Amino acid sequence: MTAVVGFDRKIKLDWLDALADRVAQDQDASTLRTYLHEILAGDHPGEVARGKTVTVLMRVWARVPEEHQQVRAEAFELLKTISSKDRLWLHWGMCLLAYPIFQDITSSVGRLLKLQDEITWGQVHRRLESSWGERTTVKKAVPRLVRSMVDWHVLNDSEDNKVFTAAPLHSTRSKKLQVWLLKASHIAHGKEQIEANELLTLPNLFPFKITVGKADIRGTKGFEVHRQGLDMDMVEMPHGKLKPKSRERGATQKVLFGDE
Repeated sequence: MTAVVGFDRKIKLDWLDALADRVAQDQDASTLRTYLHEILAGDHPGEVARGKTVTVLMRVWARVPEEHQQVRAEAFELLKTISSKDRLWLHWGMCLLAYPIFQDITSSVGRLLKLQDEITWGQVHRRLESSWGERTTVKKAVPRLVRSMVDWHVLNDSEDNKVFTAAPLHSTRSKKLQVWLLKASHIAHGKEQIEANELLTLPNLFPFKITVGKADIRGTKGFEVHRQGLDMDMVEMPHGKLKPKSRERGATQKVLFGDE
C-alpha cells in the first residue's frame, strides 16, 4: 500500500476557488485541465511546472475517489450558500481528503502551535520523519505547503520567510459548514471512531474556530455517537469509508505527477 506525497507545489487560494466553481458545473477532466492551464499561465509560464501544479489542484476537487464523492457533493451544496471568505473551510477539508501529507503536516503545525508561538519548516519536517522517512520529496513538500498556508491566511511569516506564527482564527456562522469540516477531518484521521472532544479539537483544525459541540454532532446525518463508560462519547461514520492508511514506519510513499 502506498501513500501519495503529491502536494509539493505552492497552491494559491484563488486557484482553488476557481477550480471548485468550475468542477461544480463541469467535471470533464480534459476540460478542467485546459482551464487550469489557462488561469495558471501567468504564474507558471513553464508548461512542465504548470502541469505539476495542475495535477495537485485536480486531485483536490476533480479527481476525487468514489468513497469521498458524497462529501464533495455536500461541499458543492455549501458552495451555493456560504460567503467567499468561508470557502477556505471547504478547500481545507478537500485537501485533507486528497493528501495524507496535508493531513500530517497540518496536524504537526497544529500541535507545534499549541506548544509555542513560532514554528519553522525544520520543526515541521522533523515531526514527519518517523512516519514519512528522510525523503527529499517530503523536504520539498513541507516549505511549499507552509507557503500555501501563508497565502491562505492561516499562517503569518516573518521578514526572512523562515519563521511562522498563527494567523487569527477563521470563524463562520454556518454550523453546517463546521460540521462538514468535522466529517472531512474524521475521514482523514483514519480511525473508525474518534472521541467527540478529540474530534472537536483535532490539531489539523488549528486555523478554525469551532463553535459547534456534541449536540450538533449527535444531530448530524452521517455521524453516530456511542457512549462508552460514564462520560465518553465515541463518534463514528458508519456509512463513510476510511482512506487507506500507509504512513507507518517502513511503508512505501511515492510522488505522483500527471493523471496516472
